[in-house]
Amino acid sequence: LNHDERDPDWLIRDSVIEGLKILASFGLTFDVVAVFPDHLRHVPVLAEKVPNLRIVIDHLAKPPIREKSIADWAEQIKMAAEYPNVYAKVSGLNTAADPVRWSSDDLKPYIDFAAACFGARRLMFGSDWPVANLAGDYLKVWTETNKAIADYSPEDREAILGGSAAEFYRIQG
Repeated sequence: LNHDERDPDWLIRDSVIEGLKILASFGLTFDVVAVFPDHLRHVPVLAEKVPNLRIVIDHLAKPPIREKSIADWAEQIKMAAEYPNVYAKVSGLNTAADPVRWSSDDLKPYIDFAAACFGARRLMFGSDWPVANLAGDYLKVWTETNKAIADYSPEDREAILGGSAAEFYRIQG
């Protein structure tokens, strides 16, 4: 997990890039990336240096929902979304919000911005269970995420809630 590394630039070390090239050569994915906003700045570098690696940003990089801040996070998400091999997980957002009072209203601006940048075909729901239990539970995460995307088209909701993940991870249905 890159967020456990002491070196904030560990993810873009030459040795790590070489390892990621090996993953890509086997058609594997890299989905433990940018779990905090500080790591987002590395995503474009990874996408350029390993263009055939399918990358997913976990937890939308933990946007500062509790602080109701969006600008810095949004700028970095937008830059990451410019690369077609980069996807993002709509997961773990509840633990970035107020742990007791969060709702779909808190999540929606961040999900909407990510959807505008990535499109629904490159966004995928994730429960972040059991960590989600620190600020609610699976049912609340599922319910509030569905409320946050309720105004999306049926096709976009289906993509976010399962279709994009099945495509990204090459899961046959």
